[in-house]
Amino acid sequence: MDFGDGPCYKSSVGTVRGVQFGRLPFAARHSIYKAQLKKQTTPAEHAFCCHLASRGITYRFQQGFYSPYYRIVDFYLPEQNLIIEIDGPCHDPEKDRKRDEWFTSVRDIPILRLTNEQVTSGEFRLPFGAL
Repeated sequence: MDFGDGPCYKSSVGTVRGVQFGRLPFAARHSIYKAQLKKQTTPAEHAFCCHLASRGITYRFQQGFYSPYYRIVDFYLPEQNLIIEIDGPCHDPEKDRKRDEWFTSVRDIPILRLTNEQVTSGEFRLPFGAL
């Protein structure tokens, strides 16, 4: 599939120290991919980090899960056992809904999806506590 040069295009990594990215051990690929995601943090993700930190909520940013399939989520709140995804314009809502339903049914971790606009405007509520 050709994504072109649009805002949703993600270039491939290529090689790392002369080794093709796909041939690196899984742990190395995961670390590289997670670091890339952290470097590409959106303003909405940064604002949400600040929101959680200001309320003293424990969270993990760009948390990796390995079953039922490999997935890195935007935020995982371990004390609430909740995943929060912040979606920009490149998300396919129907595809995301199907993946989320399957993931939740297997891992029993609910997923809350917010848009960039909801986060930056502060128009959202978390489903726990007095926030």
